[in-house]
Amino acid sequence: MPPPLQIRDGEGNIAVAMAEPATEDLEESAAEAAGIGEARRRWRPSLGAVLMVTLLLSVLLTAGLIHFSWQAVARGNLKDLVGQLNDKIAGSIQQEVASVIANATAAQEALRTIFFQNVITPQDEAKREFIFLALLQSQPSLSWISFGWPDGHFFGAEKLGDESILMVEVTWDTAHKMAQRRVDSYKVITGDIEFEQRNFTDSQFDASQQPWYVRAMAADKPVWSDISQFPTETKPAIAISSQLEVYGKFQGIICVAIELERLSQFLAGIQVARNGTVAIVDAEGHIVAAPELAEKSDEAGAATASTAVMNDAIRDKLNKVAMEALHHFGMQLGQIHATMSWDYRSTVDRDDYFVTFTPLGFNGWLVATVIPASDFLAEVERNTRRLAWIVGFFTLIMANGAIWFARAAISRPLRRVIAELRHIENFELHRVQRMNSFLSEIDRLSGALVHMASGLASFQKYVPTELVRRLLKQGIEAKPGGTHLPITVMFTDLAGFTALSEKLGDAVVPVLAEYLSRMSPIIAEGRGVIDKFIGDAIMALWGAPEPNPDHALDACRVALACQQALATLGLEAQAQGRLPLKMRVGINSGNILVGNIGSEERLNYTAIGDSVNVASRLEALNKRYGTATLIGEETRRQAGDAILVRRLDRVAVYGKKEGIAIYELIGLPAERPRLEPLGWIALYEQGLDLYAQRKFAEAIDAFKAADRERPDGDPPARLFIERAKAFMIVPPPPNWMAVTVLAEK
Repeated sequence: MPPPLQIRDGEGNIAVAMAEPATEDLEESAAEAAGIGEARRRWRPSLGAVLMVTLLLSVLLTAGLIHFSWQAVARGNLKDLVGQLNDKIAGSIQQEVASVIANATAAQEALRTIFFQNVITPQDEAKREFIFLALLQSQPSLSWISFGWPDGHFFGAEKLGDESILMVEVTWDTAHKMAQRRVDSYKVITGDIEFEQRNFTDSQFDASQQPWYVRAMAADKPVWSDISQFPTETKPAIAISSQLEVYGKFQGIICVAIELERLSQFLAGIQVARNGTVAIVDAEGHIVAAPELAEKSDEAGAATASTAVMNDAIRDKLNKVAMEALHHFGMQLGQIHATMSWDYRSTVDRDDYFVTFTPLGFNGWLVATVIPASDFLAEVERNTRRLAWIVGFFTLIMANGAIWFARAAISRPLRRVIAELRHIENFELHRVQRMNSFLSEIDRLSGALVHMASGLASFQKYVPTELVRRLLKQGIEAKPGGTHLPITVMFTDLAGFTALSEKLGDAVVPVLAEYLSRMSPIIAEGRGVIDKFIGDAIMALWGAPEPNPDHALDACRVALACQQALATLGLEAQAQGRLPLKMRVGINSGNILVGNIGSEERLNYTAIGDSVNVASRLEALNKRYGTATLIGEETRRQAGDAILVRRLDRVAVYGKKEGIAIYELIGLPAERPRLEPLGWIALYEQGLDLYAQRKFAEAIDAFKAADRERPDGDPPARLFIERAKAFMIVPPPPNWMAVTVLAEK
């Protein structure tokens, strides 16, 4: 049999922790609990449950057949409906794109004809502006009409919505390689325009370097280009441009541009079912136009329309579903030359979608639509669910009537008996109640349970009930064994309790009972388990038997709460003419052996090992340093910044050669406003560092400053002052590591 666990308190007394013997009542209770567990494993359905399940299965089977038959018919009709909807959407977009392209082409050709027939010349400023304005106002879909000269000069008219028009001219000084931009603003009024203002600014816009100019120079017919750079702004657009020659002499490039935002605004006005979406994409997977771009046209994030579909900037269903379906079916956008549709279940949200790609016949563009199947099936599913609820409701009424008698006569009383047994199993003995029944067997069984609970209620005063409840919950058998777990151990002890016991005699028992009664619920509420009471000492665990990742922090919080509760208890004691109690606390964490320690006949669930002993030593060290609560190095590391501490010293506990850092627990960060000023902590730790560096005179100054700074003085600082003075007289050896070696437990 292993020796009993010995723990020395701050006064030098040794308390011996022995396990309580297992009694016959406990064995019988365990047998009952085992019987209940065995019954659970051999569960059999009741008559009422069988009747109800049979009826419910019939209803569910009927509802399932109706549901799936409706779904099959609805799916067939739905595909036809979606096809018609997609044809309508694609047709309207094709018509809009064709109209825009035709308008731009016509405007470019009209301007080219006017210049070619020498009605006006590109250099004729007044007439040129009139022609540009007339063409721009006659075609609402156009954004820019412009002309570029070989020397980089530029002139163009820009439409800003339906309310403003800008006339922009960029004139290059080739000698100085500089350009000046003139911008005339006009307000559109009914039937005319009204000049508002003229601005001159420097510019680097060179018409001869623009994509539309370069492409037109390389072609012998009008060509389309993707552009984004304009003299006044940067916006994604498409442009048609062509060369202008008059009498065989090259004059420059005519350009007509359409901002892609106009197409996005058109798409934003298309209703794609209830929750569907539509976009125009090119063969490389870039979004040309989408409702999202119209909505965000004024934001910096929408300045570039050629955003890859998989880019996170546009998180719509086209991005999440359409391209996923394309990849799933092994297709590429450049391979689609006719309308293609798929019924696809997305891996994003596991919902069904109809995905369609339709070529537009221009520049490799395609119309992509994504329509959730629920937009069309929702009504069918609602009707199916409604029918299922109606059938189920009437079935439940019939089932309840069929099983009512069986439940009233047997099932309900037995359930109540089982509930009372569960209370006993969980040691919730105060909840056990007598149940009257017209069946004599159930009535006698209920009376026996009440008598059992009464006997166990007396027994539970001698065992840690909460610990037993948690052991049962974790499925830990009552046999010797243990395992290493990351836990925190706390020891508490009353200062001067031996002298108090001698002074009060038998009257110390109610004082001790009141103290332990105040501390116990605080530990339990802080997720701790009381391992044992050792006279006036308490040993508590965090992290066993139930895992707790915050075991170190919870133990520190409980220690502070216990100190505060003891202070309140001290005020009550002073009011009654008694001396207040003071408590010392030691806390340490580690990978500690925890389990059932003892023999087959007598067990104690506890923790043993070096880390436990260190916690006990830390509690006793409070007396030497004049502190209230000390924690170990591992506890400090795991609790981190969630606690306020003071690095106190490095000590080698009795029986150990290596030193460990110990810390005084001050409080929690949230309590800082109500705590005393903490500037003395930094002074103390500065002194501690100087002390370790053998700078004893400077360390004394720092410790004295900390002692003065702390409102009620600082006992550890005074202790280190004496140590430093002693070392100034007799210096420590060369291998001194600034570790305090404890010569006793």
